[in-house]
Amino acid sequence: MDENKPRLGSKFSFLMGLLAGFALIGVISLVGIIIVATDSGQEEGGKIAAVADNSADSNINQSQPAEPEVKGVATEDVNLSGITTFQAKQGAEICQENGKPIIYLFSTTGCPHCTWIKETFDSTMKEYINQGKVVAYHWEFDTSDNSLTSAVETSIPAEQQAIYQEFNPEGYVPAFIFGCKYFRIGTGHERDGSGLDGEKAEFEALIAELLK
Repeated sequence: MDENKPRLGSKFSFLMGLLAGFALIGVISLVGIIIVATDSGQEEGGKIAAVADNSADSNINQSQPAEPEVKGVATEDVNLSGITTFQAKQGAEICQENGKPIIYLFSTTGCPHCTWIKETFDSTMKEYINQGKVVAYHWEFDTSDNSLTSAVETSIPAEQQAIYQEFNPEGYVPAFIFGCKYFRIGTGHERDGSGLDGEKAEFEALIAELLK
């Protein structure tokens, strides 16, 4: 009997070692599964981020500069009554659609300055559109919608995006372009005391100039 004790102890140790080995393999496998799952989730998140980066407003600066300045666009002085915050593109011809001057506002729904000016711009433009005097577009990059129509658009025409880039190479919003000649990056009267009344008055002065 005494001679069998070492043998039983050896078998017991072997079995315990075997079980410990299986347990270790199981733990390693479980850790591996968790790591793979985590990596997969991170990769999918990266793909989603990449898709988001390709959205229409990926290059749009949501806040206007303190002193909006357009680089890369040659300008000329604007000495016109009531027009104080807009610049004029040097040598530009007034663009028209169906014989009417075209007015653009490019914005996003998440930009606070865009939200501030939206109702005043839209209501003013609709007055002149209903009178048959102008053609106007208010494109919101993150929705690709023109807020001046009752329809829900889902894409901005490439030629109109090109106009935005021509007058606003640094990509700020809001960007106002009147007749492909007069333009402004950012709001003009948000901080000067005249507020939305000042904005409306200048919009009307610009339209009067375009209609001459």
